[in-house]
This record gives sequence, C-alpha cells and structure tokens, in this order.
Amino acid sequence: MIADMAETSSADRPLPMPRGDLVWLRAAEKRDFVGGASWVTDLDTAHFLGVKAPFGADGAEQFAQKVISQHGREQFSFSICRLDSDTAIGNVTLRNIDRENGNAEVSIVIAEKASQGQGLGTDAMNCLLDFALGELRLERVYLHVFDYNARARRSYEKSGFQSEAILRHARFHRGVHHDVELMSVVRDDWLRLERRRA
Repeated sequence: MIADMAETSSADRPLPMPRGDLVWLRAAEKRDFVGGASWVTDLDTAHFLGVKAPFGADGAEQFAQKVISQHGREQFSFSICRLDSDTAIGNVTLRNIDRENGNAEVSIVIAEKASQGQGLGTDAMNCLLDFALGELRLERVYLHVFDYNARARRSYEKSGFQSEAILRHARFHRGVHHDVELMSVVRDDWLRLERRRA
C-alpha cells in the first residue's frame, strides 16, 4: 500500500496518515461542517446519525469551532477522505476519552451519499481503531447503534465490534421508542484481527 501511494502521490503531497486501503483521515476543518455540509441537513443521513433537527449556518459554525478547539485534547475529530483526495466524504470522531481507564466512544458518518455502501466507513473505522488502540494505547473503544441501522451494525462487526448490551427503548425517534445497542472493541479483539494496520 505504501508503494502504491508513493506512485500516485505528487512530489509536493506527503503520504497521508492514518490511511487505510480506501480512505485516509485528516484533522477536521471548519469547511467540513459549514457551507451546506450534507450530514447536518440531509433527512436520511440525519436519521441514521440521530440528529433531531437541522443545523443552521450559525449552528454549524459554532459546532465546527467546538470540534476544532477540542481536537487533540478532549476528542479527536477526523474528516474521512478518499486516498486520492482531501475532500471530506464523512467524519469519524473519538470522544469522551477516559485516559485513566483507557476508554473512548466513537461516532462515524459517511455523509456523501454516493460514497455510502462501498466499505469506506468500515475502512475509516479500522483507521480510527488503529489510532485509538495503537497510537493512543486505549484499552476499549465503544459506540451506540440504533436498532434501525442494520447496515451500520454489520460494518461495526467487520471492524471487530462485539455486542455488550441492549439499552431497551433508549431512543425516541420519529414517534417510536427504539432499542440502542452498546458495542465495543477491546485491545485483545483488535490484536486478533488479521488485517493490515493503518
């Protein structure tokens, strides 16, 4: 993979890190959240992400400032980009970092609809897990998935997540109470995965 990247990268563009087979992660920037970013305005994306109401331009700007100001301290927020581009197609964030116990929560969205269903989210999650469990030396990364998001659940399982608990009727959405599944990857799970590290 490194040799392939070297062949396709221009001399003035460094090799991206962390990178997977399909995507690479860069620090999120203001431009990724403002200017009509679809993940905060699109009905279907918001449905699976759990966004209750659309962001206005001012709200998106405030959210972007908060994310950027906390990067590297309280959380790590990365824009997901295809290997041959630096345009964001989504976001993956490591948050609620508990350094004492080695735990953190992850959230992910592939906002660009044309990029959904191609394995890019799984590849991005693998990159994030390699960063969290490798570079940051965390012990456990967890997430919550809504019972109406079966595609996301399958993707998480491919990245090594296992079910820990079902939080019954924990999510009220579109007039119905839904179950929320708590899933996690611990260091031993990650070490057993037979794949190239980001």
